[in-house]
Amino acid sequence: MNQLPVFFGAAAYEFRMQIRRRAVWITMILLILLIAFALSRSTGNFNVFLGLNNYPLQTIIANWTDIINAILPIGVGVLLADRLPRDRRMRVDELFTSMPGALSSRLMGKYMGSMLATLVPMFAFYCTGIGYIFSQVQQPQVLWLAVETFAAIVLPGILFISAFSIACPAILWVPLYQFLFVGYWFWGNWLGARTGIPTLSDTILTPAGTYISSGFFGDSIFPVQNATVWQGIESMLLMLSIAVFVMVVLWSYLKWQQARQ
Repeated sequence: MNQLPVFFGAAAYEFRMQIRRRAVWITMILLILLIAFALSRSTGNFNVFLGLNNYPLQTIIANWTDIINAILPIGVGVLLADRLPRDRRMRVDELFTSMPGALSSRLMGKYMGSMLATLVPMFAFYCTGIGYIFSQVQQPQVLWLAVETFAAIVLPGILFISAFSIACPAILWVPLYQFLFVGYWFWGNWLGARTGIPTLSDTILTPAGTYISSGFFGDSIFPVQNATVWQGIESMLLMLSIAVFVMVVLWSYLKWQQARQ
């Protein structure tokens, strides 16, 4: 059986289910308001947007992408955590199991569809900022740089945290995972070595895109500065590889569960 229709069907179903959830929009709007408040209190970052013509365009776009990627992925991780448990709670997982199509195709469809739907509010807010920047500088390359920075800085980390947020609640209580995830996000991205607390934020395993932003675009609002392009590539490949590994482990676990039933 051709698995592409199964994958696209599952992805479309999950996208529609997720995009209609009020929690998705309410959570993201609250986080966006938090970003707006933080920007108004942060003189350094706010000055970049007050004096756009005083900074290189690449720095401006990378800075805005970093700001988006600093907080909003928390909402993505939290909102994706109940996807598998909800199927079990509503007993639709049994229906899906009885339908033709490989488990791997349905699982990847769930992963991609729900992730893309949760990204919609985040991307919309990102585009709002890009629209403001474009209106001020009037340079066509703003649009290309916006796509480039979003794809390079945001997407690898989103794929990484989405894989864990889909997989971990298969064995963890959802509120517990959400609590641990929020703590992990700040611990693993915001803390630097200067705090004296052991953290992953100084390593290439930072889903906020620290090394990618600094290595590819020469600027980052996160603790690590002056990363090389190769470190940015290593960070990107590591996160993508781990995301694939996590989804393979989840598929194996669900396959094992089905065999036991």
